Amino acid sequence: DMTALALGRAFEEGKADPREVAEDFLERAALNDPDKRIYVRLLERRARAEAEAAAGRAERGLRRHALDGVPLSWKDLFDVANEATAGGSLALKTRIPAHDAEVLARATRAGAVCLGKTTMTEFAFSGLGINPKFGTPANPHDSKIERVPGGSSAGAGVSVASGLA
Repeated sequence: DMTALALGRAFEEGKADPREVAEDFLERAALNDPDKRIYVRLLERRARAEAEAAAGRAERGLRRHALDGVPLSWKDLFDVANEATAGGSLALKTRIPAHDAEVLARATRAGAVCLGKTTMTEFAFSGLGINPKFGTPANPHDSKIERVPGGSSAGAGVSVASGLA
């Protein structure tokens, strides 16, 4: 377990490889989220391509930013080009944007790796983290008892607390 900046330093120092790290995150997310209650969708192809590019830059000493190669998850409120952005609502589940949201585009230009889109409350209108349409992620500290994960960014919080982002 390391922070994003510590992981970036490990890439800088050649102690970690963005490809291996991204693959580890993708594998653990797929294994630990079979019901897709944390990630609405993993973006394996994109994550692998971005990790490959980050690894190449690191090998050539051309890292773009401290976050170059660092895997990030994105709340399903942020547009990812050519991927549905539902905002936690069935009403928008077929909305496919042509471009990344500006914040995601900037992170990508800095070299961050987009792992996928996390679940959220419908239209971000709840502080409990509950979404009966797309699934509510279990609180990672006690998944045996149904506890609310909290916040409209429930999937994002649970992905980080579970070590899946």
